[in-house]
Amino acid sequence: MDLVPADLRATVRANFKGALIWCGAYDLERANQDLQDGKADLIAFGKPFISNPDLIERLKQNVALAQPDFNTLYTPDEKGYTDYPAAV
Repeated sequence: MDLVPADLRATVRANFKGALIWCGAYDLERANQDLQDGKADLIAFGKPFISNPDLIERLKQNVALAQPDFNTLYTPDEKGYTDYPAAV
């Protein structure tokens, strides 16, 4: 699922000469492909870091990512932020 249309991404890439960071709905495969294709210089992972305290290890070991509980995001306590278990 691409949140930003491909033609807009291509226009930005063609006209912006700085380091380009894309984010949103990335998994490891799509992130690597966009980096390999030169569509971005870096890929940012936001919500996956919340629900995967061990995100780097999960990506390295190709372990499925836990999905965030959207009912607990942006709430005033730790539920949904610091209570996700590590998989590895």
